[in-house]
Amino acid sequence: MYSEIKMSEISSDPPQTLLQDQDQQQQSVSKDIQQLEDEPSKGPLTKLVCWASAVATLGSSFIFGYSIGAVNAPEKHIKNWITSNHFEIFGTILSDEAKNYIFGSAVSIFALGALIGALISGKLADKFGRKGTLHFNNVFAIIGSFLMDYAFYRRFYFIFHLGRFIIGLNAGIGSSVVPMFITEISPSNWRGALGTLPQLVVVSTILFAQILGMKQLLGTATLWPYIFDVTLIPAIFQIIALFFVPESPKYTLVIKGDEEQALKDLCQYRNSHENNPAIEREMVEIKKEAEAFKNEPKIGFRDLFRRTLIWPTFLACFLQASQQLSGINCAMFFSTRIFTEARLEGDWPIYATIIMGITNVVQTSISLWLVEHPRFGRRLLLLIGTIGMLIGTITLTASIHLATRDYGEDLLKSIGSYSAIGFVMLFVISFATGPGSIPFFYVNEVFASNARATASSLATGTNWTCNFIVALAFLPLQQAMGEYVFLIFSGFLAASVVIIILWLPETKGKTVEEVEDAMNQRKPRCC
Repeated sequence: MYSEIKMSEISSDPPQTLLQDQDQQQQSVSKDIQQLEDEPSKGPLTKLVCWASAVATLGSSFIFGYSIGAVNAPEKHIKNWITSNHFEIFGTILSDEAKNYIFGSAVSIFALGALIGALISGKLADKFGRKGTLHFNNVFAIIGSFLMDYAFYRRFYFIFHLGRFIIGLNAGIGSSVVPMFITEISPSNWRGALGTLPQLVVVSTILFAQILGMKQLLGTATLWPYIFDVTLIPAIFQIIALFFVPESPKYTLVIKGDEEQALKDLCQYRNSHENNPAIEREMVEIKKEAEAFKNEPKIGFRDLFRRTLIWPTFLACFLQASQQLSGINCAMFFSTRIFTEARLEGDWPIYATIIMGITNVVQTSISLWLVEHPRFGRRLLLLIGTIGMLIGTITLTASIHLATRDYGEDLLKSIGSYSAIGFVMLFVISFATGPGSIPFFYVNEVFASNARATASSLATGTNWTCNFIVALAFLPLQQAMGEYVFLIFSGFLAASVVIIILWLPETKGKTVEEVEDAMNQRKPRCC
């Protein structure tokens, strides 16, 4: 009887209940699909992602950073070589002013080459792929290194300038394509930490170059040219290692339209299979970008200045410009001279430069952790770092003033000289906290794939333009203004603080669409 009643109840169950169950199931499926589309993909840090990031950075970022630091410690020997070489060619003796100008041009022409490299990097990255562009880029490193060697043995310093320019092409292309490549292969929860990796390699190799430039190693009148041969090692390493690295899945699907290969590469990077829900979620994201890429025309430089893109373009270029207009590369290129101007004696200027480099490496390593810490975001780290740099430039000016002015107290001069080291360290620590690394991957977080390569090349080109101007102008300005030259950088840093507070959106853990919404909420009405 009990079973009959139960069967009766089941058979008399109204169709409306079944329809409600179906509706709930459909809503659940729709919700799952919506989550797949809306949530940024998260995933584990696999060995292949680490290997690919290491190959990209230890090749390209190594050459970038090393070439910045290589001219610092042996400055005196390079100038002496230029002077004797000039006399052999022209029969005239260079004045100190002319010597400084020629050396300064050798430093700054690297940035000019990097500017051109950055501007062409977007087209190269879209045409040959992220991996293919990095492969080809090593040709510039090998040619540049050979020319700088050849200049020394042929005793013709103009060839040294040409070598610096060509290796600058390598640095410009690498500084744009490496962050793009790492951003595209990384899970969203590791984008910040891995995006900081290129800057860590840059500052580590600046330090490495400065150590090699010490007189106990290669910093002598006869051995200094060998400093510039070291760039061959990472170039050859990357040429070989890139054969064991898959292409960016985003590039393969969005730009080339090869979904099968993109899925295969993504599974390799995530160490997973194609039926894994996390892989499906990430493929949904990439397909959305691919659809947007098909429906929207390819973005060129001119398109970045149209109304819909001009604001993110401004912010990306602003971050890159503010990094260089902070004066950081003056500290990197000319730190030995700065410490000498602060009246540090003997080998202390070189030792202080090494301490500065170690500080930079340590703090950049810490920033790998900070950039993905729940309490910090891109915006907050940029703000903290920029304020610290602002304080550093003002206090450094005061320190050098005390060290170089005669107030009748030797104690004041000593305080000024040695406090200058501390304030340069504050400046470098602040830079490494956020402004050093974030601008390079921030641009890749605010633009979709159809604009990413072009925007990255323009923003990185802006960085190198400012780098070139600052490197070329710093020595003449320092001669004209003395220690007050750093107040120019203070002005730019103060303006940067205001812009970050008012208008810069947070990008951490967000999709491009979410970043765009945040940007629209903060941007001024005129834009």
